[in-house]
Amino acid sequence: MVPHARPVALCEDPAVTGAVFYVMEHVDGLLPLDPLPDEIGGPSAARRVAEELVDALAELASIDYTAAGLADLGKPDGFLERQVGRWRGQLESYRNRELPGCDQVAEWLERNRPTVTVPGVMHGDYNRHNALFSREKPTQLLAVLDWENATIGDPLMDLGYLVGSWDPGDSSLPGRAEAVARWTERTGRRPEYLGWYAVMSKFKLACMLEGVYVRQQSDPTRVATGYLGDVVLGLIDEALRLVPAASDW
Repeated sequence: MVPHARPVALCEDPAVTGAVFYVMEHVDGLLPLDPLPDEIGGPSAARRVAEELVDALAELASIDYTAAGLADLGKPDGFLERQVGRWRGQLESYRNRELPGCDQVAEWLERNRPTVTVPGVMHGDYNRHNALFSREKPTQLLAVLDWENATIGDPLMDLGYLVGSWDPGDSSLPGRAEAVARWTERTGRRPEYLGWYAVMSKFKLACMLEGVYVRQQSDPTRVATGYLGDVVLGLIDEALRLVPAASDW
């Protein structure tokens, strides 16, 4: 089972707080932020954290979503075909500046889109900032958080997002091949075209964050995050750097 905070109660009456809301159980854990907290092991726990995240992701990808009653959570048919157009269209609805390389990345993604996909449950924002770890050593993943983007789509989107965010030069983390082998051993599925998914994840995140950046700049009631615009440009640059070798993943 994928570790998560169990729901306790749902309130569908917006008169209570102004919106529909739910209450989930308290999980006494820590976010594995950078640098890793000493309470979960500090820098020496980096590999453990990465492996726990890969293992939980494999569990998620292995769920029979039909048997679990989740068939109506998303529309897996044509999922990959919709991705670039959806995020590109969203970006164009608020784009107000040049984003060098963005269109080049989008065009590459369209030309190289995988033709076969295996649908499954995907988290949609799977990274270590959405996970709680225990204070015991060796630390354990206690709960994956923030499921609002979960859907029935392609689980390789999550894997590409996770592995594509790792620094390949960081010796404290499993190498890409090692992480993929671990995921494969637990799912029985060998991922193909994973480089495409890594590029897609960076493109998607760039489109999303550009929307946040534009809203911050145009709304005086929002607190602007000064570096966010540069983060978007950095994500596009990272995607461009991945493209030449993406087919070898």
